[in-house]
Amino acid sequence: MHFTHMSVARKLKFYQLVAFDQVLQSGSLLRAAQALNLTQPAVTKIIHELESYFGAPLLVRSNRGVSATPLGERVARRGKSLLAELRALTDEVNAYQEGTSGHVVVGTLISASSSLLPQALQLLKQRAPKVLVSLRVGQMDQLFPALTVGEVDLVVGRVPDDWRAHRKASQLEVTVLYGEELAIVAGARHPLLRQPRVQLGQLLGCPWVLPTQDSLLRRTVDGLFHEAELPLPGNLVESLSILTNISLMQDQQTVAVMPLEAARQFTEAGLLGILDLGRRLQFGDIGYFRAGNRDLGPAVQLFQRCLEEAGALQHAAPAEPANIP
Repeated sequence: MHFTHMSVARKLKFYQLVAFDQVLQSGSLLRAAQALNLTQPAVTKIIHELESYFGAPLLVRSNRGVSATPLGERVARRGKSLLAELRALTDEVNAYQEGTSGHVVVGTLISASSSLLPQALQLLKQRAPKVLVSLRVGQMDQLFPALTVGEVDLVVGRVPDDWRAHRKASQLEVTVLYGEELAIVAGARHPLLRQPRVQLGQLLGCPWVLPTQDSLLRRTVDGLFHEAELPLPGNLVESLSILTNISLMQDQQTVAVMPLEAARQFTEAGLLGILDLGRRLQFGDIGYFRAGNRDLGPAVQLFQRCLEEAGALQHAAPAEPANIP
């Protein structure tokens, strides 16, 4: 069967693409039905309609759930772009009819700034409380493809030094907001906090919490030990869970590496202290990515401005004292 854009326009319905996308996200017809507030037979019927129209299976069903066939992957990829444009159209119509409203989907790298996003969200909600913001946490290899197809509107966090080597880089634009530093942190009563200065080598005997090896922060930490000609600590836990890491450090022995901006919040709360190595530890630039081939809707443009204002506030923040006992 030969398809034309007119035949597809007459037959294909947006709700079918919504259901198909949800099935792939859920990995299950039942979970997709629950998310869509439909019955499983209704979702099954929608998928059968799509498969009948395209004349080929779109899903592979197994005991572990469902996944896309090669044709299904193509339909899903293009469908995401269509759904992103539908969301943008909906937001613009709502903004025109009701004032500023809409839906902003923000991807955030796991090593993202911990106060930039909250500050930007607070600014947004002060100006447009009707805007819904959804946050998606992931790694660069997950978020950049989602950004290019419109699943997310902006990706906020640490700007990787090698991001231009990513296969999606030609479709992305980046705005750098400010530079971030690192801090070596420990529980607020860790004995080494009583020393005015410590050497990295002194900490090798401590239990450590390090980021997982696939994270941007881990690359920076590995470089820190390499520059000091030291091996990585032998007693370590790999974790990107801030709450878990803080709990581990309450033994007053464990140390960890954290973006300085995040560490400030926990030192002020009396949970952590910052160990002074006698020099600033550079982490890198904090900013946001957008897809260069997509127009931003009114709500996303407003959030973009809020990010830039929050970034200016971060850049103007006073330096944190090196050692907080």
